[in-house]
Amino acid sequence: MEDFTFPSIDTNSSAGYSLSNVSVLNVSTTLAAVPHETAPQAPDSPYTPVEQAFMLFFLILMMIGTIIGNSLVCIAVALVKRLQTPSNLLILSLAVSDLLVAVLVMPFAATNEAAGHWPLGDIVCDIFTSLDVILCTASILNLCMISVDRYFVITRPFQYAMKRTPKRMGLMIASVWMLSVVISIPPLLGWKSEKPPFVCFISQEIGYQIYATLLSFYIPLMAMIFVYFGIWRVSSRLAKKEYKSQPGSIDRGTETLYLPPHCTPRNSRESDYGTHPNGILRNGGCEDNCSSKKSSKEEDEAMLDMLANHRNNNRRRFTVKSLLSRGSKNSHKERRAIKTLGVIMGGFTACWLPFFILAVIRPFCGIREENCSIPGSLMSIFNWLGYFNSFLNPLIYARFNREFRTPFKEILCFRCRNINVRIRSESYAERYGETRTIPDTTFRDSLKPVTDTVVRYDSQGVTNVYVGNGNTNNHDKDRESVV
Repeated sequence: MEDFTFPSIDTNSSAGYSLSNVSVLNVSTTLAAVPHETAPQAPDSPYTPVEQAFMLFFLILMMIGTIIGNSLVCIAVALVKRLQTPSNLLILSLAVSDLLVAVLVMPFAATNEAAGHWPLGDIVCDIFTSLDVILCTASILNLCMISVDRYFVITRPFQYAMKRTPKRMGLMIASVWMLSVVISIPPLLGWKSEKPPFVCFISQEIGYQIYATLLSFYIPLMAMIFVYFGIWRVSSRLAKKEYKSQPGSIDRGTETLYLPPHCTPRNSRESDYGTHPNGILRNGGCEDNCSSKKSSKEEDEAMLDMLANHRNNNRRRFTVKSLLSRGSKNSHKERRAIKTLGVIMGGFTACWLPFFILAVIRPFCGIREENCSIPGSLMSIFNWLGYFNSFLNPLIYARFNREFRTPFKEILCFRCRNINVRIRSESYAERYGETRTIPDTTFRDSLKPVTDTVVRYDSQGVTNVYVGNGNTNNHDKDRESVV
């Protein structure tokens, strides 16, 4: 068996050095060929700096307007006693939800829009989307509850008046906020779809989107449509009855007063007043039996005299005009409330319907992108249109609801000190057709109710209203003459 001898290689030789160089070069080439995972880079903003500045200006302006408007509603309800009613608790809840949308949701959404991507991480994204769902859903459900409350006020006024307590309103408000939280919880428990980095949106899982959109928008929308249709139907029926109950002799709002002719009023305090379907009838006010007929100008003056004779029995001054127009003022107030509700519902539908239509379509587009493609800019516009509803609600109340419009003016003019006194005076004038001058008082005196109002009549049938102790010598500046 032959021995084989392998030649030794001198590593110090130039050939060995060259082999080492080749080996190192091959290893380096192999390592360089291995791909390295790099962190994803944030995409650049699609807007120029000028476009970003204009966008942020308008978004911040909308945020400030939403905060101021809804803060005015909260302050008005807190300061004005006549606004502290059970129904206005629902309006207060709506204002709080809209205010929190402006404070906790809009700033994050504006940051996302201006940057063109989500720069705050996944944890903040989860907090932002949860607050977005809770607060926007609470705003929508509060609008729905306000509609339901108005429906029962119109259709069942007597039965619902006994049940319309602050406790019941509190339960309605609590149910609104609890349902809003229930709708927002599932994505935090894992019912959500995967999203790429630097993107933040509500879970696009199809089942969750159907569940959330039904509970937070479509079911409340259908309820509001049904309720408003019922209110319109009942109001139309009442308006027809009111029109038919008016006598045919009424012309341009002139009421017909029925008075027994050729009667002499009794001076006895036991005589009282009755009602007639077409006017006012004095019971026991004549010495003989007389039939009713349409009053003439002289008979109207006789009725005013009889009303003047009973001023000691009633501290409030009633005129023929105020007594006969009381019902029409109440019906006008109800029609105004219905009109306000209709404007609120119209604004709500116009602001939120486009967003929720795309919210249902978008998950299906995520599965089959070849079937439809929704631009991200369109989704952003519809999203901010929904936020705009929170800005719109207090403007609607300021424009169409007088109970809020007057306090808003007083608060904006920093006249909060005597706000209840001034509003009470305006309400008195609106109800009874006369004006009471409120004298300048200190803040402590302004909190005391005005109880020293004296009504006096002169020989010409002119009514003089005195605010104070009724001393005409000392209170001439506080007197208002009403014909």
